Amino acid sequence: MDGDDDLLRTGEVARLLGVSRQHVVDLCDRGDLPAVRTGVHRRISRREVALLAAAGSGGLTREQERSLWLHQGLLGVLLAEPDRGLATARDNLDRWRTVHRPGGATLGYFDAWERILDAGLDEVVATLVSRTPVACELRQNSPFAGLLPDSTRIALLAAFVRHWDLDHEQADRGRAS
Repeated sequence: MDGDDDLLRTGEVARLLGVSRQHVVDLCDRGDLPAVRTGVHRRISRREVALLAAAGSGGLTREQERSLWLHQGLLGVLLAEPDRGLATARDNLDRWRTVHRPGGATLGYFDAWERILDAGLDEVVATLVSRTPVACELRQNSPFAGLLPDSTRIALLAAFVRHWDLDHEQADRGRAS
């Protein structure tokens, strides 16, 4: 295990993974999540939490998979109205550049999105559905805000929660067998 600074309580781990505290305790008790005891309490290495999150979602954290899910849902709107979708993305980038400090890391993401938009719709689609670390980072700074109607976005988020819960419930049953 890493140093004490990297040890998390079960409640902290639960919040990071988007699961219940009891689920974290169960993972520890089964040996699926290594933990150390401090008295009656369990402490879990931040590194072990990251490894579990990556393994449980095909290499993506819950937040990354949620973002991927939303961007996959965005494809229908983007492919049906590519000119509007790309124009919205460019307008957002132009507007956001005025409110972010020069030289900040966020501007690097904006520059990358601009290059992707300039490369054309196929490159945009490839980035929106890619599971690579770079694409995951870019989606966290997506210029497609406002393109999905609120009702569609809400429905996608609800569907994602169901998907995530079912996917992880099945993975837990598989580990218990």
